[in-house]
Amino acid sequence: MRLFAEPFTPDRRERQERSPRPSDFGFGVVLLTFIGVCGTLTLTGCRKDRQAEDSAMVADTSSEWREHHFANAVDNLQRLEQFAGDEMRQQVVDRFNQWVQHEKLPADWKVDPLVAGLPEPLKELAIVHSLDRLSFLPIDGYALQEAVWLRDVSNWAKGEQLEDLVLAQNLFDWTVCNIQLMPGTGREPDRIPQQPWETLLWGKGTAVDRAWVFVLLLRQQGIDAVVLALPDPADPTGKTLDPWAVGVLEENELYLFDPALGLPIPGPDGAKFDNGRLLVSPATLSDVVNDPALLRNLDVKDHVYPVDAERLANVVAMVEASTAYLEARMNLIESRLAGQQQVALTTSPSALVDRLKDVAHLADRRLWIWPYEVLARRGRLTDEQKKELRENMRPFRVGEGTPLWKGRVLHLKGVFDGMNNATHYYQQARPSTRDFATMKRRIAEEPNLETARNMRGILAARQRGKEDATYWLGLVALAASRPEDRNPEIAVDYFSMRPLLKSWEDGAFYNLGRVAESVGQPKQAAMIYRTTPATAGLHGNLVRAQLLDPTPADVRLPDAELEPKPAERTEPSEHPQATPAEKDEKPAKVEKVEKVESPSEWLPFEEKPEKDASPEMEPA
Repeated sequence: MRLFAEPFTPDRRERQERSPRPSDFGFGVVLLTFIGVCGTLTLTGCRKDRQAEDSAMVADTSSEWREHHFANAVDNLQRLEQFAGDEMRQQVVDRFNQWVQHEKLPADWKVDPLVAGLPEPLKELAIVHSLDRLSFLPIDGYALQEAVWLRDVSNWAKGEQLEDLVLAQNLFDWTVCNIQLMPGTGREPDRIPQQPWETLLWGKGTAVDRAWVFVLLLRQQGIDAVVLALPDPADPTGKTLDPWAVGVLEENELYLFDPALGLPIPGPDGAKFDNGRLLVSPATLSDVVNDPALLRNLDVKDHVYPVDAERLANVVAMVEASTAYLEARMNLIESRLAGQQQVALTTSPSALVDRLKDVAHLADRRLWIWPYEVLARRGRLTDEQKKELRENMRPFRVGEGTPLWKGRVLHLKGVFDGMNNATHYYQQARPSTRDFATMKRRIAEEPNLETARNMRGILAARQRGKEDATYWLGLVALAASRPEDRNPEIAVDYFSMRPLLKSWEDGAFYNLGRVAESVGQPKQAAMIYRTTPATAGLHGNLVRAQLLDPTPADVRLPDAELEPKPAERTEPSEHPQATPAEKDEKPAKVEKVEKVESPSEWLPFEEKPEKDASPEMEPA
């Protein structure tokens, strides 16, 4: 059998032209030709049937392969902790593109009308013009990764509550404890604005970053929320809006959560301490408009809450609708997901605006343009800013098996049990002091200057990764869904490792206070909050302290240079005792402590050098 047809060459044409015609052979040949033609017609019918069957088989095979590509992409999205580089994320995009080739735009799909109201520069972003495109872009890989992380966090951090408002409080609490507050608004010209997936991965962000993540966590649970903004008093035109709080919609009321304070704004019922938790009954927008004195309860000493009755007259509800949630291609994926793979990939800002029409005290309801401004600014990064982003990601890409990446993604997924859990990989991301000394010695012995420079970069990334892993191990010790499975003693050990937590000082102070609360020591927790160094979260910490202990002893508030006086404590080992997941057994239930002999026992950051600490611990 010939595999290839004969090429059509001039010689072949000449042979065809010289071929004898049927008439040259007489009637017999003509008769045979007629019979042959009849036979050919019969066989042609058979061939058409076979071709139809073959086409159907090819179509079935093609459909099966497209389904295979879809399933493969979805499966890989669920296990991104196994892949630290960009290759798998891009492969997910490629697989979805192979699947979507024969899909069609849904007949009822259209670009949300609110997009037309974007300011002109943002309306012209290329990504905005591709909302109806069915093929996937590289940026969509990050959006899919982000949505899966948000779903995973919201599923385990929500607790076992069924009421939307209680669930929202739990997700807000997770946001505050796990995203260390950074100063500023994110609008500073020299600052790189973060995307939500970066805020989740790095665990740091401004109040706006916290608000953005909180709204998206709620979306994964089907709860409506908006960012509430107020006119900037420094802008006489009133056009500049300052994000203020997140409003969670329930029964035509917006319940207020302030990401800068790290607290729900207390309503008429105030707050109470119960069973190791400060329970704040959130105020509604109607509550604070009708009784602005509620906001004055947030004034502490020289820290005046920046919202008053005058500003409340112009509250604007801003609806989050990042471009990915408006894309037709995301709609196609979301409609096919079910069960544990289900994830919210779309939203309808116009529909939410309609649901907000019956909410009182709103001056306007509109699309939140900050996500679009972030995209625009990220498209104009300088070379230095791009380098900064690469450095931020480097700790997740160094070390054998990229342990920090694995630990962090498993942390976001809530994988705290079993052998290869978040704790396991975080520990692997913490090289010993001797390991660092060995690295430095090898750098000193390296004759190639370029190689030595690269080695120093890796060393710095490993050191930074160790800081991150140490802090996150403290959070993991408090992350179990059941209080009896949490281990506050281990959390204190990690949060108290001052030499390793230089970039996590604010979060460690705050979470040490939360540990004190969890073991029934509200006064000690309040003392920790009141002795916090002057940071972005100081005002919120002081308000929390006031709610926990309204009549404290005379505690001098710190200024920018003051830190708590070191106290005597037993030095923790480099690797504190195993968590319950590591020991495969439940810890003894933490008994409620009635009295602490010395208040200093709860003060954070005593000078406790790491075991075998040496000057070589710091990278060059």
